[in-house]
Amino acid sequence: MNLTRRGLLAAGTAAGAGLLLPRSGAWAESGPGSSGSLPRSPAFRPFQRELFVPPTLAPVAPFAATCDFAGADRGQPITYYQLTQRRGVTEIIPGLQTEIWGYDGLYPGPTIRTRINEPVVVRQVNALDTELSVHLHGAHALSGSDGFPNDFIFPGQSRDYCYPNVPAAQDLTDSFNTAWYHDHAMDITGENVYRGLAAFYLVSNVFEDALIAQRKLPGRAFELPLVLQDKRLNADGSLFFNPFQHDGFLGDVMVVNGRAQPFVRVQRRKYRLRILNGANARHFGLRLSTGATFLHFGEDSWLLPRALARNYVLLGMANRVDLLVDFRNAPNEVFLENVLVQNEGRGPEGTVLAPRLKVPGTPLLKFIVEGPTQPDDATLQPGDPVQPDTPILPGEIVATRTWEFERRQGAWVINDKFFDPDRVDARPRLNTAERWILKNGGGGWWHPVHIHLEAMEIQRFNGRAPPPEWASKKDTVILGPNDVAEVFIRFRDFRGRYVMHCHNLEHEDMRMMTRWDVV
Repeated sequence: MNLTRRGLLAAGTAAGAGLLLPRSGAWAESGPGSSGSLPRSPAFRPFQRELFVPPTLAPVAPFAATCDFAGADRGQPITYYQLTQRRGVTEIIPGLQTEIWGYDGLYPGPTIRTRINEPVVVRQVNALDTELSVHLHGAHALSGSDGFPNDFIFPGQSRDYCYPNVPAAQDLTDSFNTAWYHDHAMDITGENVYRGLAAFYLVSNVFEDALIAQRKLPGRAFELPLVLQDKRLNADGSLFFNPFQHDGFLGDVMVVNGRAQPFVRVQRRKYRLRILNGANARHFGLRLSTGATFLHFGEDSWLLPRALARNYVLLGMANRVDLLVDFRNAPNEVFLENVLVQNEGRGPEGTVLAPRLKVPGTPLLKFIVEGPTQPDDATLQPGDPVQPDTPILPGEIVATRTWEFERRQGAWVINDKFFDPDRVDARPRLNTAERWILKNGGGGWWHPVHIHLEAMEIQRFNGRAPPPEWASKKDTVILGPNDVAEVFIRFRDFRGRYVMHCHNLEHEDMRMMTRWDVV
């Protein structure tokens, strides 16, 4: 019987979530038998393979796109791209061939680089045997190109995604910068992303340009985009994925840009690290093995108002950080480490603001520092301005909504409801602002909550002012057990349907998602 997770949910059997089965054939691909036991990944010697830096995607000749920018392209020339989602083979662990699903067969996929206010069309072709949807995470996106969960690209078909790349309401202080694109197909996002469907989408703007021109930030030659994930492999090198793990699937191999614990050679100078947590359920607490301080100047899709001196950053799933790291006086070897204690999918130990840390941590990436000390061409200092922020004022708020994230009947709910793509749970009005109260219902679970379309501005976290890196713009906020975040959000430019969901991908697939329409 080819029972599927989607079929059971559609039939109203979410109450029997413990009975849910994977898609036909998925278990045979993922691991031996159906006992639920987890294989131990093959042993390997870390830091033997160099970091893979995904190529920048090249434009293609213009084509007849099925696009409606709703005037958001503002008459600018459109750049066209095409990606084919297909199977590929890579070596996650040295010496073992692993089949992945990738954009153009690459894991991670090619990086798309563009500029604010320069429109883009990306044609996504599905050469896989499963349905797909593509979400541009952290962008101000048209509803029809946002990657709604059941806006499927079926096998053998394609879909054109129209990205105007505009800041909301043409407010340049709302210019987004470090976004990423990934699969968002309903009920199967977790497996699709786990198998490789994720990549960076980087958007430059006038503030970033000025920082580079003033030699406060390094140029692209000294920038490293890093996707952090965890995987579990069978003895033959194939990816193991347990579709019955609804708490959140954890791997036992730490992977950076598709390779297990790689190394990268750096000069004795400053580097920009753009780091994405692309894992299904693992949070990362990042430090340098030297304990050195670095500058934190970007959070999720936006540059921060001012640079912050830090020696630790927390990334929930889908979070991004932009860091400036100084290797000028570093030892010959430095490691980027995960110091967060997490042994199960429900979340790390400790609390969001006081997580339990382990020192030394698990090394993720080895920096081999070489050569003589280079001139300081990145002079950004703590407290220096980076990108202005235009906050939402209390007087703009026209409504307050409360959203509670809980576990029910073996699956996941928001406000006691499983996701239904045909049910609208809120209708905020265009050109208004609202207060949303995001509550974790407890039970020991952690929920990184992602809101599509617009940035959220966190006003209070557990009744107090948020940490400074959370105090301007975010697209994903981590809620630990019983945490409450009060956020302001505006709704500008685009009408249509959008979603909010937990970015623990197993929680999202098990229906911790809600639809809201801008009207």
